Amino acid sequence: MQERDHSGNKTKPLIVFAGRSNVGKSSTIRALTGIKVIVGKRPGSTRWEQFIDLGSVDLVDIPGFGYMSGQSKTAIEETKTMIVQKLERWSGRIVVSVLIIDISLFQELVMRWEERGEIPIDIEFYGFLSEISQNVIVVANKIDKLKTREVEEALRYLEFKLMEAEPDTEPVIIRTSAAKRKGVRELADMIESKLSDLGYDKPSW
Repeated sequence: MQERDHSGNKTKPLIVFAGRSNVGKSSTIRALTGIKVIVGKRPGSTRWEQFIDLGSVDLVDIPGFGYMSGQSKTAIEETKTMIVQKLERWSGRIVVSVLIIDISLFQELVMRWEERGEIPIDIEFYGFLSEISQNVIVVANKIDKLKTREVEEALRYLEFKLMEAEPDTEPVIIRTSAAKRKGVRELADMIESKLSDLGYDKPSW
């Protein structure tokens, strides 16, 4: 694993993993690759991207955005701007973006943001990734935190809000519980399918 891309291959395709702080992004990456990514002790304290060499592609874990423990609103906005600028620079290399969402809190957070007249940050990032990436996969993580009867309703709401943001695109949603390793194989299969469609070899998970 590399903290920065030292491969020298500037055209190597990227799989980007993005998500708010504390949505289970690192757990998802570990479940997929077996590699434990470096995380800070507090939500949002990891400030730099980390690269994982998967052979045909590099996986890049970008810092969590949104709430950052102990950080001012200005610092949070600066981190968000840095993330956006880096993703824009990499846009020519990004072949798959994976946006991790905490499905157990998604509706509550969306309603809270919309009550303030603001675009929910998960939705904002979905729209941004859709602009710069050939493929976006949304991971509805922490599905185990919901009661069985709540799952389908939560997924329908997620799909509705994503289509509201990008009406011309049918969202690709994978339900997971990274902590319990549920849905991880389905996520890997979807990533592999997207890469295959573009002519890239299967990652060496």
